[in-house]
Amino acid sequence: MNRIRLTRIILLFITLFPLLLNSCTEKDTVQSDKKETLSVSEKKEDEGILLRIMIFSAYAPEKYVAAFEKSMSDKYGIPVEIKIDFINNHDDYYDPIRSGSTDIVVLSHHIFKDERFNYITKGLLSPINLKNIPNAEHLAPELLNADYHRIGDTLYGIPVANGPYGLAYNTLKFENPPKSWQIFWDPAYRKSYVLSRYEYLYNINITALAMGYAQEEISSYDLLNNPNFKKKLSELTGNAHSFWEGVDTAEALYGHSIATAWGDSFSGLKERGEEWRMGFPEEGCLWWIDDFALTKAVETNPLKKQLAEEWINKALSQEYQLENIARTVGTYPVITNLTALLSEEETDRFFSMETEAFFDSHILQSTITERDRNGLKLLWEEAIKAGREP
Repeated sequence: MNRIRLTRIILLFITLFPLLLNSCTEKDTVQSDKKETLSVSEKKEDEGILLRIMIFSAYAPEKYVAAFEKSMSDKYGIPVEIKIDFINNHDDYYDPIRSGSTDIVVLSHHIFKDERFNYITKGLLSPINLKNIPNAEHLAPELLNADYHRIGDTLYGIPVANGPYGLAYNTLKFENPPKSWQIFWDPAYRKSYVLSRYEYLYNINITALAMGYAQEEISSYDLLNNPNFKKKLSELTGNAHSFWEGVDTAEALYGHSIATAWGDSFSGLKERGEEWRMGFPEEGCLWWIDDFALTKAVETNPLKKQLAEEWINKALSQEYQLENIARTVGTYPVITNLTALLSEEETDRFFSMETEAFFDSHILQSTITERDRNGLKLLWEEAIKAGREP
């Protein structure tokens, strides 16, 4: 009886042992998989943060990028890397912003609420947290509180620079600055000036101002779609020596008399022995404001968003605003705590009047309807074709 019972126990053990062995093996495999998963996760964290920035070239000098990577890596204890992609115009932004393939962009004031993109209403931008941008307290209030980058109390952009799409002139060829946009139609300067190829709205605006249109009329397709305006615009394109793309460069402007320009070329021109300055035409000076904005992509990682706001904070530092915006790019800084660091000439140029009065005397490009934009673009392309044909 005992022998039979022992035999049964042995048979039961033989039957169950493979099952017990397999269960233990599966448990070890699950634990191993968990360890491997944890290892991969830790590895990704150790690899650091990649900030992807799409901007105009002037806003990301190599020395600032390298310094930011090092300081943030030291501060947060993880590798921080910046990937820069340069653009030529605002149309280049839409697909990368929509797909989430970029984290930080620079948008001009009239782009935030442009109905072609609807960046804010479509949720494509991430709200700015000013607590992470202490240098914003030095922004001119008229810039920080402007409506163009806000919905209610929610802020979607931080100004980094502002300035003219201006009438630039070579001081070697002028004793006094030109006083009117009409100089582009002066036969004396035929084939001696340079224009932007793609900033058709600004080029149309200056043509309209030169013809005496009021500020509120200079972006209206219905008002400008007439034979006299078309002829004037074709003369502007036809008498130009050449066109620059993206930003004005020293190579594009060197040796010429006048140009439309942002001012990016001025430092390079000075190195070549030409000092260029901005004139302020009596018809009005066209003005822009550029903002850093964060895309929805930063919201996937709170640390990435914080680092992106650290980047904006750096752009509002005295060093960046003075050395890069004012002295290298040659355009207007956005912070008000620079006066003690500026030369007398720089103070006169950048802070010659109160900020409120300053913006009252300059023409900010308006956010226009898609119909007006399409119509004005057609006028420009027709003028390019008519003006450049033999």
